[in-house]
Amino acid sequence: MGQYWYIFSMDKGEILSCIGKLGEFLWEEEADCLVDILAVPVKPGPVQSSCAPMRLIEISGIKSWPNQKDLEPTRQIQPYLAIIPDELILKIFHDLDFLSCFRLSLISTRLWKIGWLFFQQKATEFMSPWAGAKIICLGDECKSGDWPVGLLTAEEENVVNKGLDEAEVDPDEGFFQDPGNLLTLVMCRFREINSKVEPFQILSDPVPGQAEDLESPRTALDEARHLPKSELSQVRSFAYGEKMANYYPETENWILRNLTTAEFVQGDKLFAAFHRPGRQCGPYLGYPGFGEAVMCRICWSTNHSTVPCAGFNRGVWAGHRFEICTEKIHALKSDSGWRDATSEIVDELSVALNLPTLTKSKKIEDRKQ
Repeated sequence: MGQYWYIFSMDKGEILSCIGKLGEFLWEEEADCLVDILAVPVKPGPVQSSCAPMRLIEISGIKSWPNQKDLEPTRQIQPYLAIIPDELILKIFHDLDFLSCFRLSLISTRLWKIGWLFFQQKATEFMSPWAGAKIICLGDECKSGDWPVGLLTAEEENVVNKGLDEAEVDPDEGFFQDPGNLLTLVMCRFREINSKVEPFQILSDPVPGQAEDLESPRTALDEARHLPKSELSQVRSFAYGEKMANYYPETENWILRNLTTAEFVQGDKLFAAFHRPGRQCGPYLGYPGFGEAVMCRICWSTNHSTVPCAGFNRGVWAGHRFEICTEKIHALKSDSGWRDATSEIVDELSVALNLPTLTKSKKIEDRKQ
């Protein structure tokens, strides 16, 4: 039947969906899911409103931006939000969550200009959820007690060695009492997540606090319908992910960083090793890319019969912490102690994926023998 593999983060208590057999995952170009959860977005600058200042009005108790038909039946109220000092407004936005920040920014043009920047910044909190967290890809034929050194704390080792609680044992679900089996505990207790993070879809979900039996519950996008055309267009494009690329500029060179060992892989050189020049790609390099680079070193299992090359099941980066960021950020956060592992990764990918490089090295030929 072959061995099945699972990617999870010990720090986060989260697991990605089963990736299936290792060879199928690697050769079907599915490893970009790791880029989705490791690439640290670049925060965009402020969005300038094209609207002239508008008065704060009250319509049936709901404060909003007026349009022409709204102005006639309404009365002007004391613009108390307009006289709050900027420092306090900034503090309010800073302490709000993502959705509340967006809804508050809809009240007036002043709050929009301040809130929209905060909204964009808070949206980045939903991206790169595993950046800096311990990550491993574990095979289901890994024996009990077999995990990389440093993956678990002493307390976590005690929990794994204890095994599942009696109430958690469920043979129908495949949960057996197997003390020391890390994958059994992870499959039972960790939360499964989707690697593709779309924070702006939150704006399309029902606003909290509504009756559960509503046929058409109100969404944050519904509340934004009174915005002027240009601002509404901006909101909708963000809500449906059309502007996500702004957070991952293709004009920047991106770097894979192993925070545990202080090693890095240069995106431009990794791309050049397998592709001819001609395009910019940001953190998504194509095949192979950063996802495959991480995968070739984080897999761990006792059984080596299904791996693509020798040593693949004892990944030297298994359980390490990673992030993918721009070269500029890497330069700011690194010192001379960091080591460039790009050429090693290129060699290992060429062997594991059976792909030629544009410059074949002697190391590849030696490893194939």
